[in-house]
Amino acid sequence: MSMLKPDFNDPITLQVMWDRLVFIADQADSALGRTAFSPIVRENHDYVNVLLDAKGRALAQCTWSIPVFITTLPMAAQNYFLPAFPPESLEPGDVLATNDPIIGTGHLPDMVMLTPMFRNGKIVAYAGSIAHLPDIGGRPQSPDSTDMFEEGIRIPMLKLFKAGQPNTDVFSVIEASVRLPHEVRGDIQSMVAANEVMCREFMRFMDEYGLDDCEGLGEAIFSRSERHMRQAIAAWPNGSYKADMTIDGFETEVKLCVNVEVGDDSIHVDYTGTSPEVARGINVVPHYRVAHSVYALKCLLDPDTPNNEGCMVALTDSAPQGSILNPRPHAAGAARNLVGHCIPSLIFKALQDVVPHGAMGDSGGAPIWGINCQGQRSDGTAYGSAQNFHGGQGGRSSMDGLDTLSFPSNCRVTPIEMYELAVPVLTECKELIPDSGGPGKYRGGLGQRGVIRNLSDREMNIYLSTEHVKYPCLGVLGGQAGRNGAVLHDGKAVFAKGRLVLAPGERLQIELPGGGGWGEALERPRELVEDDLRQGLVSSERARIDYGYLPATAPVVAPAAKPAEVPA
Repeated sequence: MSMLKPDFNDPITLQVMWDRLVFIADQADSALGRTAFSPIVRENHDYVNVLLDAKGRALAQCTWSIPVFITTLPMAAQNYFLPAFPPESLEPGDVLATNDPIIGTGHLPDMVMLTPMFRNGKIVAYAGSIAHLPDIGGRPQSPDSTDMFEEGIRIPMLKLFKAGQPNTDVFSVIEASVRLPHEVRGDIQSMVAANEVMCREFMRFMDEYGLDDCEGLGEAIFSRSERHMRQAIAAWPNGSYKADMTIDGFETEVKLCVNVEVGDDSIHVDYTGTSPEVARGINVVPHYRVAHSVYALKCLLDPDTPNNEGCMVALTDSAPQGSILNPRPHAAGAARNLVGHCIPSLIFKALQDVVPHGAMGDSGGAPIWGINCQGQRSDGTAYGSAQNFHGGQGGRSSMDGLDTLSFPSNCRVTPIEMYELAVPVLTECKELIPDSGGPGKYRGGLGQRGVIRNLSDREMNIYLSTEHVKYPCLGVLGGQAGRNGAVLHDGKAVFAKGRLVLAPGERLQIELPGGGGWGEALERPRELVEDDLRQGLVSSERARIDYGYLPATAPVVAPAAKPAEVPA
């Protein structure tokens, strides 16, 4: 054990310790991912691990993170968990948990968990995790719910474990309320184990550096991150920068409005003018909204600094009470990502002239498309799993958008083989859609086409969470929109949201939208157009229409002279 107290003012020492904190969160990440039971956690990586200080402030997060989770988790800790469970009410072995949408991430499937860490009899830190459970009862995850109560069981903040012993009554209620009790219980236990790994490794870290608490280390990290963020803001011109966006919504379209108010060293994001809340599961609670506001600005201002509490201090946002971005209590929000994921693109649009090098076209992966297959096997046992599909990323200031990228969610895709083990479907097609990327100096990424067939001998319920079917992904700085998405049931276009019944042998075809372009299409370098043509990403017709591309005229070559005849 080191007996020398580290010097947090020494940049090398601080960087080494900071990197170690990230590594501790990564070890918890590995534990959760390797032990989880459900494909959405194990394969999609729809979870996060965050190390928090004694005040619930984020010190470090795992490297592969869900942007919304890394912001909502410390807000849940500071605004709800710590006031409800003060230090004197906790003891070693306690584990706190809830899936309340207002406290956590805005919908019931996400379990939020905190484990206090004790040293010398006092709490010095918390291990935090959030994971998307495969089922939470009620209506399967879908945008067609009408209030929070029909979306599943709501677990209030409570001690899931007390002094190391599980709260068996709570587990019994959960298992009795969900379709997949084995997977749900297994994923929750994996979260507990991941938090334990973080606790163990953080205690080793404190032993190694001779620390009694992490207050000094936290303040050093937070102050540097806040300073970097404020310096980046100060480089922008003060002013108010506005934008709006219209998206599909459910029965009616939704309008999102933003005013990004840049001050000397702070930014406030105001969503006044946005559509009112709706009686469908696409409403966005404040924690979820704040997380996407912060994420978009972090990408533009200071993308390289590891995320922590200091990165958020200079950034605030607000939305009118009763709007779709600040709904009244108990509003439905199971598919809140269909609106929330559009927030970064809206902010990029507002700031496209302020930071053109950072702005990006709207992405077809914003939001993720969720294809949630639910049903019963011949023996009566339930199956269920959601597969994520992603459209094309928006074009960027120096390169094309990536094809089929998860943005801003950062979720992986369940491998086809694993998905077909979880639910009785056959994936017959998964391919890029040519000409789907929005034209621009830098083209939007391509969307994808997928076809799945119901292999079971019973009807399958599929709950669709989609967007950009009516309104495409918009470009920035003169870039054009990408191709719209589409959903087809046995070849016929259908309403793309909510429940759809797939009879045995029937097919569902989904076509993801392409990303919006960046910059004027006629400025696209000729060699990039030719490269697209060679790869079949853009057709010759669209190359001519969108980019003014005409193949070079082949040079006229004179016929070779006839050789003189040689006399016999």
